[in-house]
Amino acid sequence: MRDISELDVFSSIRETFRDFAREVCNRKKKILLISEPNIRGALTLAPIEAALLDSGLPYRRRFTDKSPDSETFVRVAEDSGKGRTSNNGIVISEFVVEGLRGSSGDSRKGPLCTVAQAHLLATEINPSSERLRRLRPWILSGNWIGDSLDRAYDPVYSFLRDYLSEQGIIRVVPVTEVKSPESGNYPWIEDTELWRVTDLWQTSNLEKRERIMGELAMPIFGSKVPSTTRVEELLWHCVIAPNWESDLSSQIFRANSFWDTKKPVEAANEIADLLVSIGQI
Repeated sequence: MRDISELDVFSSIRETFRDFAREVCNRKKKILLISEPNIRGALTLAPIEAALLDSGLPYRRRFTDKSPDSETFVRVAEDSGKGRTSNNGIVISEFVVEGLRGSSGDSRKGPLCTVAQAHLLATEINPSSERLRRLRPWILSGNWIGDSLDRAYDPVYSFLRDYLSEQGIIRVVPVTEVKSPESGNYPWIEDTELWRVTDLWQTSNLEKRERIMGELAMPIFGSKVPSTTRVEELLWHCVIAPNWESDLSSQIFRANSFWDTKKPVEAANEIADLLVSIGQI
């Protein structure tokens, strides 16, 4: 199995993260994981926490707008720029990398989000972490919650999704093969219609399945929101992992809803707890 640390999208930060992970593992000092109390922060800190837990390394998690104090830290930053060391810690922020190359050799670039970078750092800390293995499908979540899929094709998201699929970590299926899709992701489809076609799918031939998918997509074509790219992912490219009844986008939708009913710090902590403990929302 090809490890994520070998992937080209991480080439520009690989050595920085590897050196920091080596220092964390060797010094065994308590490390502070810090982020603003938002969903991106929760999704970013969870894989690092998973790796630290399985390594028996001391840490604490803090969701706050304040800067870290003097202890060793990993901070999720809202600005853009490559992962960089700062005093006793490392700052993770989104930046643009080459995701794929077109058939003519042209470079196709997209955002390398903080969640994907966190999975790299976590792998460098503990490549055999069982908790991290459960969380691996969530490496896509940062690009999903970003806006690149709303503007155009996201080559980094597609590259990572294809990598996970090739490694057997996820399956990519149409929404009709998801046991428990989140209806909130499909506001243009009646709940009863989604359940009806899901039941019909199993006994349909290829021609009928193509017609079913066309009917599900038809009401939203011509609308600017969601984008065509995101509609394609929602309908044709749902990401599921072993023992998942809901796809990744459904779980992210539910995770976002925590901020509707809870205080930001409480919501962020609950999402991080769920991911680290069971790898699902």
